[in-house]
Amino acid sequence: MADEVDDEQPDSPVVLNGDDGQKLHLFIKAGNDGRSKGACPFCQDIFLKLLIKREADNDFSFDVITINCKNPPKEFKELSKKLPTLVHGDVVLNDIDDIEDYLDTISPNYKLAAQDPEAFKVQSNVFTRFTYLIKDVHNNPRILLDELEKIDSFLRTRNTKYISSNHITGLDCSLWPKLQHIRVAADYILHLSIPTEFEAVWAYLAAAYELDAFVKSCPSDQEIVLHWVRRETSPREYLQLTKDDPKFSFDIPKALR
Repeated sequence: MADEVDDEQPDSPVVLNGDDGQKLHLFIKAGNDGRSKGACPFCQDIFLKLLIKREADNDFSFDVITINCKNPPKEFKELSKKLPTLVHGDVVLNDIDDIEDYLDTISPNYKLAAQDPEAFKVQSNVFTRFTYLIKDVHNNPRILLDELEKIDSFLRTRNTKYISSNHITGLDCSLWPKLQHIRVAADYILHLSIPTEFEAVWAYLAAAYELDAFVKSCPSDQEIVLHWVRRETSPREYLQLTKDDPKFSFDIPKALR
């Protein structure tokens, strides 16, 4: 689900400076400070897709505007009620699939769409299982581990660098941020790590960490934890998370190096 914004008044307006109708504007969730990248996997999904497109086409131009969901500018609320939102001239989109289709239409040099029902199916439940676990809807970690095992087995069978082929697709841009949330938040909050025996999953994450586009679009570990942290977290611990220097988990376990 995309992040929805509150109906409070903004601190400052959204200004699309020098907009000639050609540049794309991506609105994403702001971090805890109200300015940096926030930890919304769906926002990173689109941010990553835009970066992949730009790497394939130097004329592909976009900017990223962070939105404080608790205090969104009035100008943004007039555009959309959800994040991420893509604006291109008079076109305003906030559905993930619609945005991907639109990007492939206006920038066909690098197609993101993947016609791969098997790959889509094998990863379709992992994030839902994670949210059940992290929100304490279901307290059995096996429900998440089983989904990760399915992905691991699928990647081993495919024997490709990415989930659908050796070509990055929209499925990768969608799955990588979700796996990063699982890696960071499950470890911090639930003390549950992605098992090292899932070597193909770790290799798949390592492939993401090799990409400048993933690194540039990824929020910090602290932002990911703050996105999921439960109410019983002490104020002291919460404050510490906001004060620590940003950390980014882009390594893999020593046993797999």
